[in-house]
Order: sequence, then C-alpha cells, then structure tokens
Amino acid sequence: MPFAQSRQNPTSSFRKKLTYLAALSATALLLSACSPADNEYSVAQSKTVAPSPAGAPAMDSVVSKPEAQRRRSNNISAEVQELSRQAAPAPAAASPAQDAPAATAAPQRFLAVRHELQIEAPAADLAGLWGAVKERCEQLDCQVEASALQRETSHSAGGAYLTMRVNPRDFAMLTSAIGGNAKVLNHQTSSEDKTGEVIDVEAQIKNRSEYRDSLRELLREKDVKRKLTDLMEIRDTLSQVQAEIDAAQAQRKVLEKDTGKQFVHMQFQPQQVVLSGTYNPWLQTWERAWNAMAGSAQSMVIATAALLPVLVVLGVLGVICVFVFKGVRRSRKSATATATATA
Repeated sequence: MPFAQSRQNPTSSFRKKLTYLAALSATALLLSACSPADNEYSVAQSKTVAPSPAGAPAMDSVVSKPEAQRRRSNNISAEVQELSRQAAPAPAAASPAQDAPAATAAPQRFLAVRHELQIEAPAADLAGLWGAVKERCEQLDCQVEASALQRETSHSAGGAYLTMRVNPRDFAMLTSAIGGNAKVLNHQTSSEDKTGEVIDVEAQIKNRSEYRDSLRELLREKDVKRKLTDLMEIRDTLSQVQAEIDAAQAQRKVLEKDTGKQFVHMQFQPQQVVLSGTYNPWLQTWERAWNAMAGSAQSMVIATAALLPVLVVLGVLGVICVFVFKGVRRSRKSATATATATA
C-alpha cells in the first residue's frame, strides 16, 4: 500500500503542474487579447514563473501558436490601417460657419397661394364687418384690389366682397378681424408652384443682359472701323435685346406679385333667419292656390298689356275698312239709280 502511494505521487504532481501551466497560458492569452501592448511581457512572465518540465514538451506549442497568430493578425491590421491612411484624402480644415449654410441651404420655392372665404354675418352687422376687415388690411402689409358693398333694401338682400393681396405672415392678423357674430362658412386654399417660371425668367434676364452689355462694348470700340450698315445692325439688335429684357422684367414683376403676397377673396353674405312654427298642410295648400291664381291673373294682365297696342291698331284698320266698304256700296247704288232713270 505505501508503494502504491509512492507510485501515484509523480503522476498527480505532473497533472497538477500541467493544469497550472494550462491555466497560466489561458490567462496570458486573455491578457494578450485585452491589451496587445503587454503581450510579450505577459508571455515572458508566464515562461519565467512556470518553466516547462521535461515531461510536458507540448507547452511551448500551446504558447507559441497563439503568439504567432497574434503577431500575424497585428501585422495584417497594421498594413490595412496604413493602406487606408494612404488612400484616404487629408481632411480639410473647415470652419463650422462655412459648413452650416451648406447643410441648411435649400432651394427657394415660389408659390402662388389663393384663399377663398365665404363669411356669414347678421344683416345689421354686415357693413361694419366689411369696413373693419378693410381697415385692418390698410394697417398691415396688405393691398385692397377690389371692394363692393350693397346694403339691404326692401326688395334685395345685402352683400359685400373684398379682394386683397396680403403678406403671408399677416394673413392670420387679417382674418382675426372677422370675429364677433360672423362665422366662416367656407375656406378654400389653393397653391401653384411657379418656381420653374421664376428661374427661367431670371436666367433669361441674366443672359440677355450680358448680351446687351457685349453689344454696348462693340459700339464703344473706337479703334475698329465699321461700316454704317454694321453699326445700324448692332443698334437694331441692341434695341431688340433691350425690349426682350423689359418684357422679361415685367413678367418677373407679375410673378413676384403672385408669389410674394397671397391672394385673398372674402365674400360677405347676410345671415339667413329660419322661422320655426307648426306645420299645417291645408294652410300651405291655400297659399299655393292663392299664389297660382295670383300668378295666372298677373300673366293675363301682362298678356293684355302686351296685346293692347296690336288691338288698337287692328281696331283702327277695321273702322277704316268699314268706311271704305260703305262708300263703295253707296257709289254702286247711285250708279244703279242713275242708269235706271235714263232708261
């Protein structure tokens, strides 16, 4: 029994050493993966602290293979970083003030916006509301293009309208004058993108202006001798180009008017009063019968009045025909009597 224990002791000690060395190598590998700068120091320390015994020849291969793989991977990563550094262009030093406009700059759009409002108000307040909105427009960046007011009479209802051009930022302040007993029944908004037209007109103005300036430079050259026909042709071309520039500038002003301010049309109408009461079918029947009889009598009077001049003319012609017929008859009777007396 003591002999058996003495034979098992070298094997157990070898296994303990092998396990200890394997743990140290695993720790060294973990440390090399976490901090590449200390890999050589950690491997050397593991080798000096736990030298490999004669019975463990595989320890060098366990430590050397990860070390070779680490060095090879480090070399490859260093080469990749060097190539990427050489291929990448040097970053230009740009100030934030220069980058901010480039990031936030957006193409400007030119929109022609139209507002159509239908407003209802009590008949007594219609004229005052119309005047209040018109006065508010004169106080803002707004222009009244057309206006009309029709007061209520016994034969016609009242009404009014306003046509204006208002700055977009003042539209809310303009509509705030509609308060009180008035209410907006309908509000329609439409927009038309005229960015392309504006860009085309501005490009045309720029190109034709440059052409005009070049023609003026030709006329100012004194060293070059030209014929009178050439000078007249240059002047005619210059006049034509200037006319095209003036037409383009006029079109640009119209576009600026359409896109710079919004078109607003307000239609004011009196409030409709609905009378509530009990429903009586017989009353409505008699009312309809009376209205029908009154309408028929009205039609007869109108027809008689229309035919009266014709009847008068026909009566006069009839009286004339009767007198003529009587005269002819008398003359025949007298002629017959004379012929009988002579016989």
